[in-house]
Amino acid sequence: MGLDSVELVMAIEEEFGLDIPDRDAEMMTTVGEIYEWLKLRIATADPVACLTQRIFYKLRRALIENYRLERHLIAPDTRLTDLLSLDSVEEGWPFLQIFIDLKTPPFRVANEFLGFRLTDQTLTMRELVESLIMINGKDLAPQRDSEQEIWNRLVRVFVRQVNVRPEEVVPSASITRDLGID
Repeated sequence: MGLDSVELVMAIEEEFGLDIPDRDAEMMTTVGEIYEWLKLRIATADPVACLTQRIFYKLRRALIENYRLERHLIAPDTRLTDLLSLDSVEEGWPFLQIFIDLKTPPFRVANEFLGFRLTDQTLTMRELVESLIMINGKDLAPQRDSEQEIWNRLVRVFVRQVNVRPEEVVPSASITRDLGID
């Protein structure tokens, strides 16, 4: 998969809170195949688990974009301090808050953060995600989308990631040939 493909898959994972295995992603050649895969996975997924994954992917993408980290380094059990110094996190925190578009408390190295005392051995990505869900509470209530909403969200991802017009994103559109993703 090329860089554009990887970024598209990451954006879809973030949007829907689902992990798309590489073998599945490689098999999807049209927008319609992605849509059918999403419908099936969303229908059988636990909505609470999807919410946790959605926030994790959003946070991971923000860390990648804001701190130029590599995707494979960021897993649920990864400690924040394994990725960055506390000073780096504090310096970039305002930008991270904007990128994840969630309510977050102020970050101060010297104090507790989300109920955790920060040291070089604390605060995993999982703990951070759980805390963000707690803080944002009802604004993030798990829900099941209709098939139309799944389609609309998928189209928005393509428009945002691929810079195409919404009318170009049709079920029969080839991801590589029609939409130009490598």
